[in-house]
Amino acid sequence: MEKILKLGEKEYKLHSSLFTIIDYRNVFGSELFSDIKKLEKSNNIKEEDFSVVIDTIFRIIYVLHRPFSKTSYNDFMMSLDFSILSNPEELQLLSSAIAEMLGTLKKGQSPSPQF
Repeated sequence: MEKILKLGEKEYKLHSSLFTIIDYRNVFGSELFSDIKKLEKSNNIKEEDFSVVIDTIFRIIYVLHRPFSKTSYNDFMMSLDFSILSNPEELQLLSSAIAEMLGTLKKGQSPSPQF
């Protein structure tokens, strides 16, 4: 599946396939769906856990964008504007894109986590 995600003024082309699971593990050393389950359990994010949740969300977006870009995760993160974190609509777009791309969103269900 492919999708265009717009964050701020930039567009990111995303692609998901079965290889996404393998690529995520190869790049980050953890299991994609285990990390997604952690996100789903974090409906009420504690302040001290916010950076972990944000990192996990952007790791997933990075891996979904990786077929179209050869930048490192650090360079990818440095290219993003900090204002994304203060924009609830963009955070909701991120959650929805992940759920849609990975098939974890059921019809009529709202994506987790809620910001």
